[in-house]
Amino acid sequence: MDPTIIAALAGVLGVILGAVIGGVFALKATKRQIEVMMIQSRGDVNERLYSQSLQILRFLAENPALRPYFSDNKDLSTCENELEKCRILSTVEMIGGFMELVSLQLAEQPLEIQPRWKAYIVDAYNSSAVLREHISTCTAWYAEDFLRLLPADAPVSANAKPNA
Repeated sequence: MDPTIIAALAGVLGVILGAVIGGVFALKATKRQIEVMMIQSRGDVNERLYSQSLQILRFLAENPALRPYFSDNKDLSTCENELEKCRILSTVEMIGGFMELVSLQLAEQPLEIQPRWKAYIVDAYNSSAVLREHISTCTAWYAEDFLRLLPADAPVSANAKPNA
């Protein structure tokens, strides 16, 4: 066989082999880059959730009269005035919305953190008659992912409507 043909075939085979090997390395590098981006994305989601949680805690610390409605099952009927009732109702929407956000981002959290966020949602729900009443009367506002996390046997306020 002519040495130029052998050299040409070797060159073609070299190019093909180089492309395959280069492609494999490029795929591995891309896969690693995607894994790093996923880890970073999870960290960003986790950071945002904790940041919002701290903002809610700060808000409740700055408004201590509201806290019993969200931690001691204090009923809305005990409000001293209309302004306090408006603050409570606005706060319950904020906390309900945050709990829904947590539930929607749960799958993006590391497996070891997911049970903690679920416990947060259940504990907050069980500790607030106002929150339970709000969620039971406004179920259409909330995603099924969130509503599924709520306990079925939780105490419900006398004024609450059953889930639709």
